[in-house]
Amino acid sequence: MYHAAAKTYARNEDLNMHGRIAEGRAFAKAARMLDALLSNPADSNLRAETVALNRVLWTAVQAEVTAPGCQLPDRLKAGLMSLSLFADQQVLRMRVSRDAAPIEALIAVNRNMAGGLLAETAH
Repeated sequence: MYHAAAKTYARNEDLNMHGRIAEGRAFAKAARMLDALLSNPADSNLRAETVALNRVLWTAVQAEVTAPGCQLPDRLKAGLMSLSLFADQQVLRMRVSRDAAPIEALIAVNRNMAGGLLAETAH
């Protein structure tokens, strides 16, 4: 489901190509930071930076899909909002626990978003 939403989001012709590249790179960076956190869960600075970046990224998705001028199809907006709320829950879990599960879930979601956004720009 996440991959399909990311691909559809990336294909929307209303998005600027440079914006898609920047967004894709940001989600890829977030996934790399999460990978690093899996290897070093006690690094409180890395955890704080990773939480902050993910909050910014997913808040931006929420802001974009709820903006009055957003021309994405309603079904896609709903899917992206649902996905962003899921990501928010995982970020919250990361803040209160050292459990690897929310980190792993966010890695998958962020990689799919990055892959969908960057794949479209390669054509």
